[in-house]
Amino acid sequence: MLNSLLFRRAMLAVWICSVAATIYLSLLPGLELPVKFWSADKVLHLLGYAWLGALPLFALATGDTARRVAYCMIALGGLLEWGQSFVPGRASSLMDGVANAVGVFLGIWLAETILARCRGCQGLADE
Repeated sequence: MLNSLLFRRAMLAVWICSVAATIYLSLLPGLELPVKFWSADKVLHLLGYAWLGALPLFALATGDTARRVAYCMIALGGLLEWGQSFVPGRASSLMDGVANAVGVFLGIWLAETILARCRGCQGLADE
């Protein structure tokens, strides 16, 4: 199932929509979080970028290409953090950028673990 073309195309569409939603939400002025606890935004950054880091591994056919695309999410997170410094009511944060990067690495690791343990799938081909 994970190697089917339909599944890969669906994952690619989900990933593209997720990137677009992340860009939109990151650049909204004065966005309030629905949860209130210490460092809630760091947890949301970590989870969001884990999602963005994992999806390319399910969406793209080769492991090296998928990993390169996933690593680009670190650059996207950095650019969006920098962009937030120009948005009223928002501020850029180095720790948010770190949470983004850690999230990407976590997402890649989780996706590779799932693909390696999946029965009936070959995992990522290292090319």
